[in-house]
Amino acid sequence: MSILSVKHINTGYDKKQVLFDINFDIKQGECVLLVGSNGSGKSTLFKAIYRCLDLFGKNGEIIFNDEDITKLTTQQLIKKGIVYIPQKDELFEDLTVLENLELSILHLNNKKETNERIKTVLEQISALKLKLKQEINSLSGGERKQLSLAMALLNKPKVLLYDEPLAGLSRENIKSLIVYLKEIKEQGTTLVLVEHRIKELLPLTDRVIGLKLGQQNEQELNTIESIKTFLI
Repeated sequence: MSILSVKHINTGYDKKQVLFDINFDIKQGECVLLVGSNGSGKSTLFKAIYRCLDLFGKNGEIIFNDEDITKLTTQQLIKKGIVYIPQKDELFEDLTVLENLELSILHLNNKKETNERIKTVLEQISALKLKLKQEINSLSGGERKQLSLAMALLNKPKVLLYDEPLAGLSRENIKSLIVYLKEIKEQGTTLVLVEHRIKELLPLTDRVIGLKLGQQNEQELNTIESIKTFLI
């Protein structure tokens, strides 16, 4: 059963079209990897799904659990269970780790629920427990990634759109983040990932979708060799 479908997605920036008639379905519990060279439209697709960009034309649809969510706001999407982690983290630099966590679920307006969710997420990403009082500008790149993921998990995503989770990380931090992603998938969250470090993520991936010059690839991409050939 499909949890997320995009149909006839055309969009871009101002009058410059970047995506051309993109169509695919994501099944419940899958980990899908979007691949393509720089400028192929991967991040643009995430922004279109998450209502950061308007669609071009009137035929585009985004369906979540059989519901048309094309015109919902970002806040409404979060409440539905669709959460997006952009390539550049959007953290509040002058606040502490704990304050960032609390702000990410401020919409709950429930102190008890907020505390319970933070406690649960910190059990999963335990490295943050010792950083709660630190300001964001003192964190390493790996710690910032962990915090961004924790903030997303606080919203209990059914679908997690994650743009370049491994970018800029050390080998050790890459291994740690992949462990987190595997655990999240095992817990039932559907993952849609954009990442250039394909080799590391392929063991976690159920399916690969390729984009080239804003258009969807139709050939099967199920091996490193086939993906490398596509990216040439």
